[in-house]
Amino acid sequence: MPLVSMLWGSQEGHSFYPWKIFWLLENPHPHWVETVKDNLKLDFRESGFRQFVSLSSKHLITDAMLMFGLEYSLERERLIESLNPIRLTVRVKPGSFLGISHHFLGAPFEIENDEVLREFLYTSRRLLEEGGFGLSVVVISYNPFVEDIILENLEKIRGLNYRFHGARL
Repeated sequence: MPLVSMLWGSQEGHSFYPWKIFWLLENPHPHWVETVKDNLKLDFRESGFRQFVSLSSKHLITDAMLMFGLEYSLERERLIESLNPIRLTVRVKPGSFLGISHHFLGAPFEIENDEVLREFLYTSRRLLEEGGFGLSVVVISYNPFVEDIILENLEKIRGLNYRFHGARL
């Protein structure tokens, strides 16, 4: 069972049209799974990308946006410039979650352990949160224990049009 579902898309009146759907899964290690719209099947299919996360991170949503939604960021050019050092210097180590995800930001908690790369990651998070995100977001929580962290992160992103639906105890 997923901990959270997150949909990105466009909002028109009361209608929401999803473009991407993400699932925050807990096992075998907490990670986001990306699904994208498959126009041939008129359904969503898994893209194969995963982002391994720490459930105590206050940047669960921001990090997912940096990994999966850079093209929708309102500060796209500045973010790409800020993330380039991370892209160029991350080396896959045996046993690393970065190797499993096949993506430079596949495990933000590993990047946070590097003194140099950590600053580039913090700068990128701040740029996205201050600059905004171009799509509407719907978040559905199935677990009340992650709701506060997710809501706090959603509120940090300037001008974000979002809806949040929490779990009932």
